[in-house]
Amino acid sequence: MIFGIRSIKRYLVLAVTILAIVTMVVQFYLWYSEETISNIIWVDNRHRQHTVVFRKGSNSTIVMMPAFRPTLPHYRRNSYGENGQAVVVPAVYKEESDRLFSRNRFNQWASDRISLHRTLPDQRPAACRKQLFPTNLPPASLVIVFHNEAWSTLLRTVHSVLDRSDPRLMREIILVDDCSEIKGHEELQAPLEKYIQKLKIVKLVRNKKRQGLIRARLRGYKEVTSPVIVFLDAHCEVVDGWLEPLLARIHENRSNVVCPEIDVISFENFGYSYASGIRGVFNWNLHFRWRTLPAVEQQRRKSVIDPIRSPTMAGGLFAIHKKYFEDIGLYDDEMDIWGGENLEMSFRIWQCGGNLEIIPCSHVGHVFRKSQPYTFPKGAGETLNKNLQRVAEVWMDNYKDIFYNRFPNLRQHSYGDISKRVELRKKLKCKSFDWYLKNVFTDVQYPDMIFLAKGELRNPSTGYCLDSMGNKEYADIGIYPCHGQGGNQLLTYTIRKELEMDEVCLDALSRRVAGTVKMAPCHRKKGTQLWEHKEGGQVRNPETNLCIDKGTGSHVTLQLCSDVDSQKWSFARYYSDVTPVP
Repeated sequence: MIFGIRSIKRYLVLAVTILAIVTMVVQFYLWYSEETISNIIWVDNRHRQHTVVFRKGSNSTIVMMPAFRPTLPHYRRNSYGENGQAVVVPAVYKEESDRLFSRNRFNQWASDRISLHRTLPDQRPAACRKQLFPTNLPPASLVIVFHNEAWSTLLRTVHSVLDRSDPRLMREIILVDDCSEIKGHEELQAPLEKYIQKLKIVKLVRNKKRQGLIRARLRGYKEVTSPVIVFLDAHCEVVDGWLEPLLARIHENRSNVVCPEIDVISFENFGYSYASGIRGVFNWNLHFRWRTLPAVEQQRRKSVIDPIRSPTMAGGLFAIHKKYFEDIGLYDDEMDIWGGENLEMSFRIWQCGGNLEIIPCSHVGHVFRKSQPYTFPKGAGETLNKNLQRVAEVWMDNYKDIFYNRFPNLRQHSYGDISKRVELRKKLKCKSFDWYLKNVFTDVQYPDMIFLAKGELRNPSTGYCLDSMGNKEYADIGIYPCHGQGGNQLLTYTIRKELEMDEVCLDALSRRVAGTVKMAPCHRKKGTQLWEHKEGGQVRNPETNLCIDKGTGSHVTLQLCSDVDSQKWSFARYYSDVTPVP
């Protein structure tokens, strides 16, 4: 009898426990069903969990989602370039590699052996992978312009986007062939047309005549059917989660023009390197430059994933609302080929009420080359100068004189009709360039307006001039036949007796005979950046008591000072009424 009562009690306790659990499960299910709009959405056999976020003070809900995560082939240890690794060319293929390099100015041998779907490391801040985005983000159209592009880099760009983009958000990819040459690039003709037939959202349009990047992008813009346009160059690779952060900022405010963090794909070996914490600026030669964030911008941002206010953009990779793109005047279609359009658009965005940002959670790799493989119909120098003049004349007000003081010969050059762009600025009621410098690029370095000497620094006996050769900080200063066009040969002999070139100073860092002369950040502390010079004479560094010698190679060297022609130098212009500061 006692045994029976105990058994009944145990069963009652078990029944009550089960009933309580069932009740809790049912209540949770009912609550969850009412509050969750769509728990799982299946996309192309891949799914993403959604989270409901409630607006405070409102009965409405906002459905949020994480960024799209692709299903890609597993990392293959022995495959070329997987996980963003650099490719080492075996010695037996070195000759073939060099031949292909000359075609595109990057290691095409390596690129051709890397999978079109290669894996990349995701080294973004951890908070990026926890971000949630509205489910009603606007879809985008991607525009890619190419001219004589290598097959592998072009298609890797396309597949990278297809593989790592939510198909609901990437509506179409528009390839614009800017009249690629048939000879030597046969694969970009019928084979490309056949290949993209299997890529449903990819469309190809061709220019019958070479138009250049600017007008070719405008051709692509006319084909766009989405609210947002994304422009990428034809040699890029996107990282997981690249698209949603860009679209989210435009969704918040359509006057936000946004750029990804641009990572570096090595032109030498296609190794993938992450970039972070930098923004775009410009120097007074109107060249784009990357710079670390100033203290004021670091303090403004509360998190490592907050957008970065960028005074300028590189121009190759950005997203913009189509209607806003139209409202602010598209591109200046009187600019030729490419060059300067990025600064023109950057100034216009800021001065006319927009915002230009870099989004830390969006990463796209880009192959940066040291030189271009294609030609400019009117010559690279003349084309770029015209474009930069248009930027200066329309947007820089009196500050354009700083640019012209560096390139005085350009004052006589034609830059075409700018009346429509000037009228656009008036119509949009854009702010002054002075406002831009005081509110956007607040850490700009204003150049000296008086010099001891300026222009090319020529060795009269040979007709050779000091030349940066397009290199930047800590590279060796080169020597090249004088061309009288300024650019890479433009130097100023400052009142502090520095030899300044494009925001770097010539530096006797090596401190030894036969050592090279470096281009280093100007430190204003004299030492190895102080140079004694008089017209037609030596250029001597008192710290080392060595002189710049023309030498016989592609770079000048430091030598013991002597009365030889190879150590005699003259600037294009001297200012006898200016005296150096102590």
